[in-house]
Amino acid sequence: MRAAVVIAVLCATAQADELVHTVETVAPRDDLSAFLVAPAKKAVDGSDLARAIPLLRALVAARGPGSAEAKQLATALAQAGLDDEAIAVFSAYAAAANDADAKERAAKLPRESGRFAVVDAPDLAKQAFAAGRKAFDAKHYGDALVDFHMGYALAPDLPGFLRELGATYDKLGADGPKRELYKRYLAARPFGASADAIRKELPATDLGTLAISTSLPCGEVWLNAEKLPAKVDSLQVAPGTYKGLCFHAKYEMALYAYATVEAGKTATLAFQWAIVVNALDKPLGRIALENPASPGTMIDLGITSNEIGVAVSPGKKLQMVIQDDTGGKSERRTVEIAPGQRFVVKW
Repeated sequence: MRAAVVIAVLCATAQADELVHTVETVAPRDDLSAFLVAPAKKAVDGSDLARAIPLLRALVAARGPGSAEAKQLATALAQAGLDDEAIAVFSAYAAAANDADAKERAAKLPRESGRFAVVDAPDLAKQAFAAGRKAFDAKHYGDALVDFHMGYALAPDLPGFLRELGATYDKLGADGPKRELYKRYLAARPFGASADAIRKELPATDLGTLAISTSLPCGEVWLNAEKLPAKVDSLQVAPGTYKGLCFHAKYEMALYAYATVEAGKTATLAFQWAIVVNALDKPLGRIALENPASPGTMIDLGITSNEIGVAVSPGKKLQMVIQDDTGGKSERRTVEIAPGQRFVVKW
């Protein structure tokens, strides 16, 4: 999946003329990317595909689809089983370098990518980021664009590159790529330092609304691995799928919920949960409750707390098994627990 994301950002979001490859730069492209040559050669010579691929992606971002590095990248991708990306790179190289052999190799590759984990190069990515910021401040936007693309290829999980790439495309008058990259930034960092400013930059038609509801107050709410800074009922977000977490330490609960947001529409991230109170005594007992998302799967609520948060589904009957600690007394019940309810279990 990551390879597809990188290709989408480096290629699909660029303008028809592939601005990152055609934009005029103040410094020669070979000089902008010279810091990557030695580590890339070391990785290639050592057949270390996991490290070679991000470095070669960055070199191709700077030196273009017809460069020698592009052919090396396509070969490395094919060896790693990342066939879809290999086909795209081989095809672009064949067209730019008029290489019939590369075109034939692309045609022979299966159109199916396997799983292969690359190793990011965050230190080199930070070096590219610093160079990009310096170039941007000097209004050398072509150089900045190349620098930020290299950095993104080296460490695509650093969302700052999406923000800086979007701002650089904006300075170059490339509105389409700017908007796509800004939306990717918002999806990755809905509460990032630049999120509110980016929302103002994007037309309302590019965004959707994510409503957040919970049947009981959560101790913490997380969205796409970011903790919400305060109670949020709704938020403008980029289209995409969002993963939320409702966490409550007191009730030993971590509940996940998902929502898919479309542009111009509202989707709800709903945490539906209740509290089960273990009031089993004389003898003491424990409770197992059916998982509403997985019929037949029982979840032991444990004995570390007599109040446990549980996922529930409105109107859905669940199986419950209660037994004492020795197993001598046991009951199976069918229960219906409403979201927000405090459900007390007794013998």
